[in-house]
Amino acid sequence: MQVWGVAFLDRLRRLAGARPDPDPFVRGSRALDRGRLEAAEAAFVEALGTATTARQAAAVRNKLAVVAILRHDRATAIEQLILALEVDPRSPAAITTVGNLLLDDGHLDEAVAHFEYALMIDERYAPAYHNLGVALHRQGRRGAAARMLRKATRLEGSIAGR
Repeated sequence: MQVWGVAFLDRLRRLAGARPDPDPFVRGSRALDRGRLEAAEAAFVEALGTATTARQAAAVRNKLAVVAILRHDRATAIEQLILALEVDPRSPAAITTVGNLLLDDGHLDEAVAHFEYALMIDERYAPAYHNLGVALHRQGRRGAAARMLRKATRLEGSIAGR
């Protein structure tokens, strides 16, 4: 969803008197989408305390890593990703985030390998297709990049349409 769309929906929710979502992970994700890092982090810390499965704990740790990345705190991001992958070594979100760090560092082949591994785990994980497309584009593989970006767009559309 575009930033203006999120702001518009926020205004509508306020007008309707909507209550904040009781799910701290959802609250944190919404705050993160809005760039409200402190609120996002607080909600994710709360979500970590309520996580009942390894998959949930890994997802929360991955989001905490994303908050740290946005704060330019790479050490904390890596620490959170290690914790995420220790609790769930098959977390496509955490593997994709590691790939993003590799991509940012210019390690294209390693980034591609991480995105492809995330997709082996979950072939419907749209962010991995998107980031794989970006990495392939940087490698000069334009056709393959376009295919991955189209796949990401289709998956994101099917999720949004649910």
